[in-house]
Amino acid sequence: METMIVNTCWGPTMAGTQQYWHLVPTVGTNAMIFYNNVMVHKGALLSVSAGIRAEPHLLNAQTPYSFSRLNDEKEMLFERIRNSEFPDRPPRLKSLYLFDNYQLVEKALAEWFQNEPKNVHECRILLNSNVHRADTVWLNSLPTDWEKCARNYWEGKMSDNPFPEIIVEGAIYFPAHEAFPSPATFVKPPQ
Repeated sequence: METMIVNTCWGPTMAGTQQYWHLVPTVGTNAMIFYNNVMVHKGALLSVSAGIRAEPHLLNAQTPYSFSRLNDEKEMLFERIRNSEFPDRPPRLKSLYLFDNYQLVEKALAEWFQNEPKNVHECRILLNSNVHRADTVWLNSLPTDWEKCARNYWEGKMSDNPFPEIIVEGAIYFPAHEAFPSPATFVKPPQ
């Protein structure tokens, strides 16, 4: 794997050179939090799951996605199978989601986020991150197939018509972070 050195809040850090893309809300609190975190960390973004691994007392920290899925039976089953059979894989909830192909970004925008405008940012994965490439098609199964599909997902098996995502427990780096909008632009002025 080819690497490069990037300067983050942690000092010079090794990152892979492969391009990935991360989707970010265009407005609201989640956008503000994202841009603030990237600004503070000088281009880097740490997954909540990596923060919890480093500081276990942060166990109850949430991402907007994990908070919205706290009682989701399918996510709980997928996590239970990951934890018992694939503990070396990053958790789905509280990790970062990327795409390794821009056509997949366009597909996600069209199929998943039709009514949620997103900014698309190119990024790199920092070394020592725990990364898993999985087919999201396995998530679209009937409850009777969840266990089998969860195993396929965590094994990294691709379906006949795959829609892969990259899950990162660790940190990613945004080469163009200095051109990102200021977090203050996402705060609505009082009315």
